[in-house]
Amino acid sequence: MPQTLVMGIDGGQSTTRALIADIEGNFLGFGAGGAANHIHEPCGPERLRQSLRKALEGAMLSASLPSSSRFAVVLCGMTGAGPLVEQICREELPADQVVVVHDTRTALYCITQGKPGAVVIAGTGSAAFGMNEQGDTASVGGWGYLLGDEGSAYWIVLQALNECTRAEDGRVPNTWLKRALLEHFGVDSLRTLHRLIYSGELSRADIASAARAVSDAARLGARTAIRILSAAGRELGLMAVVVLRRLEMQYDRVNVGIVGGVARAASPLHEAFQERVYRSTLAAVVRPRFPMVAAAVCMALEQMGIEVGEPLWQKMTDQLPQMGLETVS
Repeated sequence: MPQTLVMGIDGGQSTTRALIADIEGNFLGFGAGGAANHIHEPCGPERLRQSLRKALEGAMLSASLPSSSRFAVVLCGMTGAGPLVEQICREELPADQVVVVHDTRTALYCITQGKPGAVVIAGTGSAAFGMNEQGDTASVGGWGYLLGDEGSAYWIVLQALNECTRAEDGRVPNTWLKRALLEHFGVDSLRTLHRLIYSGELSRADIASAARAVSDAARLGARTAIRILSAAGRELGLMAVVVLRRLEMQYDRVNVGIVGGVARAASPLHEAFQERVYRSTLAAVVRPRFPMVAAAVCMALEQMGIEVGEPLWQKMTDQLPQMGLETVS
């Protein structure tokens, strides 16, 4: 008798992840592809197709499944989910049922496991989402790299680069960040980095990846880096506070947290986030229990009518290392 399988998809601005599991919550295979966002840009639909195919193929290879395998449910948590994204997911993913939700839904599950609360997604971009006891929802942010994305990895790096260029001109004192960023990008000068950025040779995801260098500099005591991370934390905290206020949950004992690559940032960001949330709400700031792709698996199982609770959540948490996954991935 064929094994009943489900799959969770996490489609982000930098990476698309796929995780296969059986109906008992055993992880079988994991794969990753490219970006899943900006579907309406030139070549956007084909880029999403390629990202889904690569993630699917990697997960099936990892699980030692034949290419003819089919899933009972695939749940996709996608950045910028919409009709075209849904259409492409249904065309590319072999499943009896393909469910497409915005990735804010899977992110919230990482923090609250389906209960009321709020989450801030902070990766290449940033947005916040919440749900109350009545099922009402609210969103903040998600305006993209030109109009918003405050507190995101991309935003953090832009602030750092701005500090470096101002220091280069002599408008502000020199900062350790220049050396950290040049080493990260493998270049010898800001002028070279300037050319790479404005020529388009470095993508938004490439630029955002340098947030790690800013965080490392903060851990070494670079005051400029600490200031930037603190500002990012305040921006992300404000998003969470506004979501809770819109849902009239600011005085409820609900969970709030950050999901995404920025959750790996040094302590100044988390301290500022927590301070901003605690100043205005009674929410508890928590770390994500598992990554968004695992949350998508939980939601796929629920879609099948399977009860998902503490034993299964713990089982999944215990399996993350063998899949090479972290809670903030």
